[in-house]
Amino acid sequence: MEEHDTIEESSVRLVGSSGSGSDSRWVDGAELDLESLSLSLLTGNEGREGYGSMRRRLVKKPKRVDSFDGEAMEIAGAHGHHSKDQTMWHTIALAFQTLGVVYGDMGTSPLYVFSDVFSKVSIESDIDILGALSLVMYTIALLPLAKYVFVVLKANDNGEGGTFALYSLICRYANVNLLPNRQAADEHISSFRLKLPTPELERALNIKETLERRSSVKTLLLLLVLMGTSMIIGDGILTPAISGAVVIISIFMLVALFSIQQFGTGAEAMFADLGHFSVRAIQIAFTCVVFPCLLLAYMGQAAYLMKHPDSAERIFYDSVPDTLFWPVFVIATLAAMIASQAMISATFSCVKQSMALGCFPRLKIIHTSRRQMGQIYIPVMNWFLMIMCIMVVAIFQSTTDIANAYGIAEVGVMIVSTTLVTLVMLLIWQTNLFLAVCFPLVFGSVELIYLSAVLSKIKEGGWLPLAFAACFLSVMYTWNYGSVLKYQSEVRGKISMDLMHDLSSTLGTVRVPGIGLLYNELVQGIPSSFGQFLLGLPAIHSTIVFVCIKYVPVPVVPKEERFLFRRLCPKDYHMFRCVARYGYKDVRKEDHQAFEQLLAESLEKFLRKEALDLALEGSMNELDFDSVSLRSRNSGPPPAGGGNEDLRIPLMHDQRLEEAGTSMSEETPSALPSGLMSLDEDPSLEYELSALREAMDSGFTYMLTHGEVRAKKNSYFFKKLVINYFYAFLRRNCRAGAANMRVPHMNIIRVGMTYMV
Repeated sequence: MEEHDTIEESSVRLVGSSGSGSDSRWVDGAELDLESLSLSLLTGNEGREGYGSMRRRLVKKPKRVDSFDGEAMEIAGAHGHHSKDQTMWHTIALAFQTLGVVYGDMGTSPLYVFSDVFSKVSIESDIDILGALSLVMYTIALLPLAKYVFVVLKANDNGEGGTFALYSLICRYANVNLLPNRQAADEHISSFRLKLPTPELERALNIKETLERRSSVKTLLLLLVLMGTSMIIGDGILTPAISGAVVIISIFMLVALFSIQQFGTGAEAMFADLGHFSVRAIQIAFTCVVFPCLLLAYMGQAAYLMKHPDSAERIFYDSVPDTLFWPVFVIATLAAMIASQAMISATFSCVKQSMALGCFPRLKIIHTSRRQMGQIYIPVMNWFLMIMCIMVVAIFQSTTDIANAYGIAEVGVMIVSTTLVTLVMLLIWQTNLFLAVCFPLVFGSVELIYLSAVLSKIKEGGWLPLAFAACFLSVMYTWNYGSVLKYQSEVRGKISMDLMHDLSSTLGTVRVPGIGLLYNELVQGIPSSFGQFLLGLPAIHSTIVFVCIKYVPVPVVPKEERFLFRRLCPKDYHMFRCVARYGYKDVRKEDHQAFEQLLAESLEKFLRKEALDLALEGSMNELDFDSVSLRSRNSGPPPAGGGNEDLRIPLMHDQRLEEAGTSMSEETPSALPSGLMSLDEDPSLEYELSALREAMDSGFTYMLTHGEVRAKKNSYFFKKLVINYFYAFLRRNCRAGAANMRVPHMNIIRVGMTYMV
């Protein structure tokens, strides 16, 4: 095979002595030997030798120059991120908006905390009340304020928060994703933004190599993330259930709450995307409003309990003056619904992120807003949450047992967050080792104390979140496990390039006008399903594009960076590889016509760029040959640096080439070949473009594979049980790929495949 099973690729940059950041050439291991190349050539600066040695550990040698890399670098350079300057008034306005959305859950805690604390322990003296108050105050100050607002909040993924956002952030810096489809070109997405080296880089590299080398560590990290996500989904069930006091009224409110989700309440867009608020706005809202208000609320309830210790069961409403009872009741009800809405929205967001990273079966996602990409609605999850909430309320019928379950879910998410943020501090932030160790020691110790306390309540409702977590964890890990095995099976079954060359450009059949889009999951090579199409169809399309829909560990991929192309065979084959990249927050709601148009435009751009690069490469070779011939005729001394200067010839970008006709000196055009001067008249390019347009006029056909995954006969029993029954059940009942693309059935051709894993 021309392409090996190794999926990951990377590049090493040679910077010219001119020092310009754009004057760089990206080459692969076939062009030079990194071990024999001096560090001064790798870095272009002798003072950065340490960085050069560490850079070689950050990347792996690729096998060849990749058109994906060149195209990705070119686009990424033109779309850098620029932070938006926000005025103080704008920040204050954002801080106000966070009150009901981000802090709705915490803001409703005074409704039930003291009543649950003293539900089974009677108040003997004021010391009991002050002790409970102190515990609440110190907990709020230590965990939400110190840990989350001032530390964890900074560990966001380009504005995205949550367990999977932290996991995607770690996946960008270390290749820990069990699905081996990472490419070097992904690192050039404008939102990737890897951190520059620091003096702590050596330790970070050791952690990175440990994570990438040991598959058991990768699996453990994934299980930890899935457990945290399962707990969050459990919160989405328990938060609405704990918000009511009367069973009948609570069930009525739950049905109403979940019924309006399909219309978009709009809260999830801001809750799931910290970028709508900014870290500063959330910090201001909590420290200046939420934190003092919570302290006042709990101190007021404690003062009332000291005078009326028998009011512990209904402390919140009993402490309200009679004239303000109904207004406060309405406000409390609305606050509880906002808190429930926030957790429901968070559940939708977590499920969508899990689907994007290959850890959850495909479900129907409805985007309820044309302007806010985060405003989503997942019907299956919505009705599942509603049924579970109603069952919880009907079975437990008291907030005490529900609070016990809620406590285990919350503490579980906290421990997962502490672990992941510690890893972020060591690997990405490259924090001082002492500070990085203090974080889990201080906050982790407190959370473990709380965990030991809530685990004692397992028989009193605490078993519920553990059951939910076990259920969702089984579903998510089984889906990820089966998907990884299926991908590995596809990699092993790739069609060799030797066979393609033997078939010649006709592919052993008849080529008819049209574009065939063969969907598969491979980022390299030709899938075995293509052989099934060649055997089963009387003819094949004149242009074949192997399309891979791939999610990368970033929130959003700009549309202009969506497609990456590569030619798979000689030109007369008209076969291409297209990787369509999406972030886990991206909205895939474009119809097939828009997708086809964008793909065709990107393919035409690729063909023009390819022809331009070939012409430029030829011109550079001629210039090098002329300069070598001229140097051999002259008797002058060689330039400084010996023969290494040839390695620093820059590979120009399109922007520079567009200016070549007007900015080059008059002597340069005479030395360039005529092919570069008349690129628009290149007959081979014009022929290929005309063939592409003819194929587009004939239409697009979607070539899909209906795959069945089966465990090999010699597999152990548990693997057969998981793959042949559980994973197969999930695949049969999840949303099909064609449904996600909204493609008319008349434009689809399917073949059956069985993947033995």
